[in-house]
Amino acid sequence: MKFVVQKKYSFLLLAAIIVLVPLLIMLVWSFSQKWMYPAIWPQQIGNKMFKQMLNDPNFYPAICNSFLIAFATTVVSLFIALPAAKYFAFQRRLSQRLVEVLIYLPLILPAIAVITSSQVLFLQLRLTGTFLGVILLHTYLCLPYAMQVLIESYRQLGEGYELTAQSLGAKPGTIFRQITWPLLRPGVSTAAMLVFIVSFSQYLPTFFIGGGRIVTLPLLLLPYANNGRFGLASAYSLIFLVSTMIGVLSLKKIIGGKPHGTKR
Repeated sequence: MKFVVQKKYSFLLLAAIIVLVPLLIMLVWSFSQKWMYPAIWPQQIGNKMFKQMLNDPNFYPAICNSFLIAFATTVVSLFIALPAAKYFAFQRRLSQRLVEVLIYLPLILPAIAVITSSQVLFLQLRLTGTFLGVILLHTYLCLPYAMQVLIESYRQLGEGYELTAQSLGAKPGTIFRQITWPLLRPGVSTAAMLVFIVSFSQYLPTFFIGGGRIVTLPLLLLPYANNGRFGLASAYSLIFLVSTMIGVLSLKKIIGGKPHGTKR
């Protein structure tokens, strides 16, 4: 028993190290003003990277755009996924394997092919360079995540509660508000947070469909990382992590994750 406990704590310690060490390195990089080989520690420490980041005219618009697009994508994805997931969870015509293939099809297809072909279509529809176009493509790429989570949530919930309420004369709206939604809320919260994270992290869809008019945090972050400017890239990464956590906690607070009402 003691060996099992020690093994468990060893795995937890290893997981903590795997998560925290990259964060610490990124934190050191963001405050380093001079870090040349072969030094193992920055020769100069300061907040120059953060000043340069905050003085970037695209910084604050990028944060606002990232939140706007991610929240809008989350709402649209949930609006589509809630009824669709219920249908696929309880239907008997299609096999479960085929349902999974249909759900994951947007992720199976090459992303660059989907994005470039969507760009041609969006040019004809005059949706390039618009928030609507970016949100639509983000929704296409994020919908499988919401669908999979909600399908499993519906399957765990079952149809028993709704059928019992229907037999007692409850209306569909009342059933959803007082029975289905409280019990489904943890799954909805998980799906919303997952969609938000995926949408907030998208680079290629925003780059192609945004057409340079819509700037988000990934569009500012990745060029610095690719060009070897690790200090600025680390500073933007910290802001990216904090922004993502704020969005996820906000969704958790708004939707809630604890089921209320009838317990199974």
